[in-house]
Amino acid sequence: MSATRFAHGVFLGRCDLRREAEGFSFAELSPTVPEAQVQTHRHDDAHYVLLLDGVYLSSARGAPALCRGPALIYNPPGTTHRDCFRSEHGRFFTLTVSATRERERELGAALSLPAQPLWQDDAAALLPALRLLAACRAWDEAAALSGEALSWELLAHTGRLALERSLRPAGWLRQVREKLRDECARPLRIADLARTAGVHPVHLAREFRRHYRCAPGDYLRRLRLERALSALADPRLPLAEVAAQAGYADAAHLGHAFRRGYGLTPGDYRRLRAALLPRAQVARRQSRAAAPG
Repeated sequence: MSATRFAHGVFLGRCDLRREAEGFSFAELSPTVPEAQVQTHRHDDAHYVLLLDGVYLSSARGAPALCRGPALIYNPPGTTHRDCFRSEHGRFFTLTVSATRERERELGAALSLPAQPLWQDDAAALLPALRLLAACRAWDEAAALSGEALSWELLAHTGRLALERSLRPAGWLRQVREKLRDECARPLRIADLARTAGVHPVHLAREFRRHYRCAPGDYLRRLRLERALSALADPRLPLAEVAAQAGYADAAHLGHAFRRGYGLTPGDYRRLRAALLPRAQVARRQSRAAAPG
């Protein structure tokens, strides 16, 4: 028996909100089909599912056995699966890419989009998705343009993440990247990284750009912003402490870099999360953060 094919923008759930932008469709939904009744189905269009509340079962690469939000799943065109909510309690937001086959191929090549479903729970992916949801809830004449721009930003991030996960660079280059990740809050120099890796600084800079499509300094700035995003999820953490954890001199330095990177202040980001994520999730995260050890 062949899998049921879902038309553009169709999902298992009650649609409470739907918006359209050039090349993209957005919807906020609640699950309505019990897990036992969900059949294998196929989505012809590439799309994202942003989990806001509830327990979700997914076959996406990197997904835990039981998925809880906030998290984001990218499904490429033609995805066939049986992803579903564990119960009829939950909430999710979707972004569907309107694309012909020719445009799908162009998108996949230009953005290095993955050929398999991909689980993403990093704050850098969640930010544009949450901003999309906020724009859909407060739709006006400028929201369509913002929605289109944020959708491209999200696709670009997914492509970059998938590319990094698929690369098999030399061992020394992987060590350099891990050192940048682990020590992004410290001052780092190309000469020191090269000395640790046992290569010439010019060779390091050239190979890093070839594999990761950016300079080591750009990569470091991105890591610091992403670390700040993660730390901001705890609303009780002072901005000065967030700045210190991410390698910024002070809260003002963090705010300047954050606005330049994401177009909003750290405070704005915290308010966005508080407004869009269910209170039960916030309470669970605060409880985990307060737990000893």
